[in-house]
Order: sequence, then structure tokens, then C-alpha cells
Amino acid sequence: MWQVRLFQAGHEAWFNLGTANQAAAAAKARDIYVCLKANGWDATLAKFKPESDAAPRLNLTVGEYLNAVKDANHLRLRTFLNYQNCLRTIVSEVFGVKGGRSKFDYRNGGNQKWVGHLDRIRLQRVTSTCVSKWQKLRVREAGNSPVAIASAKRTANSYVRCARSLFSKGVRDKLRGIQLSTPLPFDGVELFESGNMKYVSKMDVHALIAAARNELKPKEPEVYKAFLLGLFAGMRRGEIDLAEWSMVDWKKCVINLEETEWLHLKRHDSAGEIAIDEEVVAELRELMPLSQSPFILSSAVSCGTGEKRRTHTRPPRNDSARPYYRCAPVFDRLNEWLRSKGVKANKPLHEMRKEIGALVATEHGIYAASRFLRHSDITTTARHYADHKARISVGLGKLLDTSIKPASEKTA
Repeated sequence: MWQVRLFQAGHEAWFNLGTANQAAAAAKARDIYVCLKANGWDATLAKFKPESDAAPRLNLTVGEYLNAVKDANHLRLRTFLNYQNCLRTIVSEVFGVKGGRSKFDYRNGGNQKWVGHLDRIRLQRVTSTCVSKWQKLRVREAGNSPVAIASAKRTANSYVRCARSLFSKGVRDKLRGIQLSTPLPFDGVELFESGNMKYVSKMDVHALIAAARNELKPKEPEVYKAFLLGLFAGMRRGEIDLAEWSMVDWKKCVINLEETEWLHLKRHDSAGEIAIDEEVVAELRELMPLSQSPFILSSAVSCGTGEKRRTHTRPPRNDSARPYYRCAPVFDRLNEWLRSKGVKANKPLHEMRKEIGALVATEHGIYAASRFLRHSDITTTARHYADHKARISVGLGKLLDTSIKPASEKTA
């Protein structure tokens, strides 16, 4: 089926032409264009897009647009909330809506008041020019430290990537009765050069594995299991949290990671087979009898002391708008243990995923690392890991060996 996109008076819309015949589609596209020029958006949408029950909503506020995106249900709720927070952060800093400490007051209405102020700002005021100025100000406020400047650039890039995702074609195509002015708020906004983001290992992985086996396995088996899945399988925290024993193929030595009632993967590419070593499989098999749950990790938490000591289980949830981990105490303990062993990263558990990614990339190349880490794009892997550099030589150097006599001398 042919489609046409028309721009008029700062607004745009797609029209399904309802035919695969090029000539017929061109004729209908002409009719739509003529109608638009003569009668404007209201009449054209009413005539050629009857599914639009009402006139298009124009000149939306930030809040109205966010509500429309949420109602379209194109993005997962957690993803939407992350993007929403990034957009509101940018808007608040662009227009000086600080909010102070009260914006963190969720009980007494401080946050609601701050959000309400932001959401009343017209979306048309959020232009690429003001966003670009905000980027530069963010970096300037970082000071003179190269490390702080690099961090500020990465943070600004992250906010822009997330916020502009709210205006992607996939999102806009799901909106009904919404007409956005062009250019869109983030059109033409360029990201900072991210600089060198290659992962540099700062952990003694051999010593770490030995310490985990000696210290965690006998005393804290759940923490040890999280360690195994984080380092040897390169799994993300959310994946470790909700991975089930049924996903482990004991014979093939793989974990078949897939979405379940509880586990919602980061993206479709995150599903797949994760190859693990036989020794890791043996460790998991040994720990399996200790589990009373279909999940690999137990979420049982002990509270109180003495006779008042009780154990309760944190249930899985798929209705939480915010990040929720049934095994959060296990992850907190693992992070604490890793820091005690010299892993000083902000997210020690995730640092193990980086470490195994770097090892795979060094040994087998970034394409193998990309498959192992289940990245959606090879550029993500290439941005963070160095490729395997095989030593290549065509062998011409042997001609410089003066001890080898030329054939002419041998026959003389």
C-alpha cells in the first residue's frame, strides 16, 4: 500500500492511499494535497482520515504530548517513564524550573506542583536551539576536570537520546489526532563526541572467581549464583532476577533466555541462547537442590533476630512502573562483596558483564562479543570493546635473512 506524508503550516500527517497501484495512489495523493491547500487540516483529515474522530490537536503542551504518548501504549511503561523523566529534566533546566528540594516531595504535593509547572509549557517552545544551548551549559557547569567534562557529555547525550525517542516515527505513527509542529524539538540536535568509551579491565578476575567460590558458595549460595550468572553468562540484573531453572539446558550447557510472564527483556534481541562453561553448569546443578523456587535465585529474606526472626519471600511483579527486583537484597550484598574485592565501579554487578564482554572480544572479536552480550547493534559493542587484533604477516621478512643464499649463488 502506498502512503503520502504532507506538510502544511508547520504540521504534518501521513495518509494511507489504500492502493498498491502507483497511478491510482498518485491521483489520490494529488486530491489530498489540493484539499489541504484549499481547505486546511480540519477538512482534509475529516475527509481522508475518517479514523480521526476529531480535529487534530495542535500546539500541545509538554504534559498533553506525554499523556498522548503514554495512552498510545507503544512503549513499555518503564521505558516511557525513563524517557519522560529525561524530557522533563531537559525542559526544567532549559526554562529554569528548578523546583528545589520540594520536587522530590511525593507525599505532600511538591513533586506534583513541579511537574505541573513543566507540563504546562508549550511543546513548540522546546526547540533544537534551546536544547543545544542546554547541552553546552551542562558541560560548562562541569568545571575544568577532563573526567568531569567527559561525564557531563555522556550524561547530556543520554538525556537527549532518551527524550528524542519520544518523538521517533514509531511513536508518532501510533498517535491519533495529534499534529506536531516541524521541525520537531530534537531535530538537528547533535550529540557530543563521546570520546574513548572502551572498557578497561581493573579487576583480577582469576582471584575474584577463587574468592567467590571459597567465600560465597558455602555461606551465601544465592549471592554466589548471582555472581555466576553475572560473570560467566554476562546476564543483566533484571535477567538474573527472573531467570528460571527451566531455561537451563544441562546437556548443551546453555541458558535459553526468553520472555516469560514475569521476565520482560530489554529488547527482542536480548532473547537467545547463552553458552556457559561445563564447570558453571556443574556449579549450578550442585546448588539447584537448595532452591524451593522455579527461579534460579531465591528471594527469601530473613528479618528480625532470635525468636522473632522470620523469613519472607519477595514475589515477582510485572505491574511495577518503577524498577523492581525480587532479589534486590541479593544484588545489594553482591555489590557490597565486589566492592570489598576492589571492584570500585558505580555498578559492580554490571561491571562483571563488561568484563566477560571484554574477554570474549579479545579472544574471539567484537562480533562474537556482540552475539554473546546480545547487543542489538554491533556499533554498541564496538563502542565499548576493543576488537581482537590478530597478528598478520605475509612472510616477506624472510627475504631479509642474509644467511639464506640466493639461488644464483648456490649454482655457481
